[in-house]
Amino acid sequence: MPRGRRCAGRRAETWGRGERFGIVPLADGRIYVYATAVTGPAVRPADHHAELIRRFGAWHEPIPALLDRLDPRHPEPAGILHHDFHELAAPLPRFHAGRVALLGDAAHAMTPNLGQGGCQAVEDAVVLAHLLARHTDVPAALAAYTRARHRRTVRVGRRSRRIGELARLSHPLAVSLRNLAVRATPRAAAARALDEVLGWQPPPGPPR
Repeated sequence: MPRGRRCAGRRAETWGRGERFGIVPLADGRIYVYATAVTGPAVRPADHHAELIRRFGAWHEPIPALLDRLDPRHPEPAGILHHDFHELAAPLPRFHAGRVALLGDAAHAMTPNLGQGGCQAVEDAVVLAHLLARHTDVPAALAAYTRARHRRTVRVGRRSRRIGELARLSHPLAVSLRNLAVRATPRAAAARALDEVLGWQPPPGPPR
């Protein structure tokens, strides 16, 4: 995570051809950055920093400046983490079996395009806590948990996947059409499209 005023700015994500670069300022002055690219499974470059420069070094500022802060020779080197993305593309039929329940990624691992992996886990935990507090029959509570959470998590996961598919387009014509459509979409309409994801409300009242 780079640090410094020169790299400070607003949260942003830039889409290229099969590649993305995101910038997230943190409260302590550091900048969290992430980059994605379409590659084969388990592909690992010999030099991660050099690979980032190769892919993103000619992109718009402040991306080159941020990549410079990731250089291990920099006075304040920042760590680079490399992860493959995995998801449960085929939803599980249920999130429970008897007295055992699955939450979060164990139940519905999804791509990170909406930033909802951890959020959905928290929602799972809230709903499960309410149901367990209201049912003396644990298997019945867990069955209710599946009913309460299955449809929503499947829909959020599918929406996240669709965004990822759109973002990783690489054919020049497809990329041009995507960019044109994104520019033509009013900001207010784009924000309203997320209401279903971000507008979730917990069950009423605290667990007993």
